[in-house]
Amino acid sequence: MMQRNSSGRRRDAQKQIEDSYQQQEPIQDELSDDDNAAPDMQSEADVTEKEDPLVLALEDLMGRVVTAIDDVKRHPGVRSSERMAVHDELATMLRPVLEVAAHTGPSIARTYCSAGPDGTEASCDEVYDRVVSDLVLPEMLEFAQSDTIPAKRAASLEFFHNFWAECHKAGSWLDTSVKGSMGGHYYQHFPLNLGPYGSGSLGGHSSATAATTPALRSQQKRRVQKRTAHEGEILRYWIEASTYCTVPGVFTSNVSEDAVSSRGVIAASASLRPTLRHICRKIQDADDRGAAKLYRPCMKMVAG
Repeated sequence: MMQRNSSGRRRDAQKQIEDSYQQQEPIQDELSDDDNAAPDMQSEADVTEKEDPLVLALEDLMGRVVTAIDDVKRHPGVRSSERMAVHDELATMLRPVLEVAAHTGPSIARTYCSAGPDGTEASCDEVYDRVVSDLVLPEMLEFAQSDTIPAKRAASLEFFHNFWAECHKAGSWLDTSVKGSMGGHYYQHFPLNLGPYGSGSLGGHSSATAATTPALRSQQKRRVQKRTAHEGEILRYWIEASTYCTVPGVFTSNVSEDAVSSRGVIAASASLRPTLRHICRKIQDADDRGAAKLYRPCMKMVAG
């Protein structure tokens, strides 16, 4: 009797287990369906990101920069035509990199910015970070430090000098078409649409771009701080590339050593005044009266 009862209990338990499995099967099916749907959802997100006009434009710009730099790296370092010197030929090959980094990038950021008060600022930050900060400056620094051909290394040093000048033109990252007064904080004289955020071709102060509210003044100060950070980063790469080329032992050939060292000295000397101006501006905006008084003669000299 006890054996029959125990066998009956086993059958009841087995039936309960089978019933529980049958109840769990639809849940497992649903989970499997969700798992299968996850790649589809991910692929849709990827498609949406790839269809973003700013992302597509950035990929195109970065591809053009990489192609131009690779072409220069494959150059033999001797002129291919008697009508043009090798330095002019290399500068012409690097011109697309200069145009993309200094002019096309800010233009793309303004064209494909998202809606909202900070849309232009966000797109400018993304373009600068991906094209200039993460690609152009590190690649050109590596080029200046590793290439074994003197003419190509000299061309990389000249690139930093030209890039600094191009970035100060209207609509670029360091636009100075409206200059701030040396008598107060620099951001107080900085129009909101100056540089990559607007046309950059203003001839004077404009009430339409003046910071008249606390929010606009905060935005104005933030943009000037970003401009100062960009300025310092470009100068740092320029000085680092120039200094490395003046170190003895860069080349095994004395002729190559002398050629590149002289170019390095010229490039480093050209970066002195912009660097001093950058330091003076940071002292000016630091609210440090002692430092301002101490460096006032230097600031007047650098300001010219």
